Amino acid sequence: MHGIVELILTSASLWMLLQVIWSSLISVFYHFCIPWIVWGTFVTAIGLKIARIPPPNLNIVQEVLGINPILLKRDSIMSKTHDNEEQHCMRVVAHRGGGYDFPENSLTAFRNCKDRGCNAVELDVLLTKDNVPIVFHDTTIDRVTGQPGTIKDMTWDQLKDLDITHNHPLKDKFTDGEKIPLLSEVLETCLSNEQRIIIDIKEKRLEVVEAILDAYKKYPKLFQRAVVSSFNPIIIYMLRRKEPRIVSSLAWRPQYFSRVTYLGLDGPAPARYNNPFKHIAASVFDYIYDWMLNHFIYYVVGVSAILLHKDIVNQRVIQVWHDRNVRVMAWTVNLPSEKSHFSRLFKITYITDTLLVEKDM
Repeated sequence: MHGIVELILTSASLWMLLQVIWSSLISVFYHFCIPWIVWGTFVTAIGLKIARIPPPNLNIVQEVLGINPILLKRDSIMSKTHDNEEQHCMRVVAHRGGGYDFPENSLTAFRNCKDRGCNAVELDVLLTKDNVPIVFHDTTIDRVTGQPGTIKDMTWDQLKDLDITHNHPLKDKFTDGEKIPLLSEVLETCLSNEQRIIIDIKEKRLEVVEAILDAYKKYPKLFQRAVVSSFNPIIIYMLRRKEPRIVSSLAWRPQYFSRVTYLGLDGPAPARYNNPFKHIAASVFDYIYDWMLNHFIYYVVGVSAILLHKDIVNQRVIQVWHDRNVRVMAWTVNLPSEKSHFSRLFKITYITDTLLVEKDM
């Protein structure tokens, strides 16, 4: 199916290109007029320029992300500025606070990051039925609590006492259990520990935009410490349209709309839709969105970083985004050999589930 969809889209693109060339030649040499594609290109370029939200000032971006690891000449996490002051470099980010070491997205996990010397964490945001922003990854509570339920159908009162250590391999270590934290609790903890934060929006409802804006109003230090990220560019665009000072990123992986996950060379993951027509439509949109993201969505949204699945990151990808002044971060990198590869060879930030083998944060 993947090969057939790719062949059809490639053929369609080639046909449209040939048709445009033929139409342009006729306009120039037969009708002696400027081809419509020239006017269309000019109008589209103006439209994109008007719609664009420029990324925050470079000084603000560097305050949040630190110096770009690519620019470091030695394997160190700090670099001297022109004033001979040490500047932060985000080399390692604890995914959900390091969900292999401690219960994911728990206050204990984020505190452990600080104890381990990790100065950057990633957390997930969802809204409850009564629009309370919480730090939680899944849309359902089954995996981490062992109980049935959907976050959007449950109130904070129904969620706040649930134990999220149910399926953790080290659950015997957490005799007192762990609770789902409020977004405000996690932000206060991380900000007090001077940690950088990647706020990954998992919520699909647009109400989350106001929730994030409220968090920035309550904790203005987030402007110097946080990156807001999502797979959904519309949410990031709406956020930055209202508050352009927010440093943002977009996340992406192949087959996001058609498959529940990405397995790389291991073969296709389970389809997201059982209906074959929906699956075909989602597969087509995967290709369309990939092109759109790489050619103009990143520009219009004004992102400062791009979070990519580790299996699609290579030197060329890094260079392309570097030329656009967009940082590449790889997820999720857990093997020691992979960590060394991304840190020492590619010199980019990586996001990991475990800090147990980290030697140099």
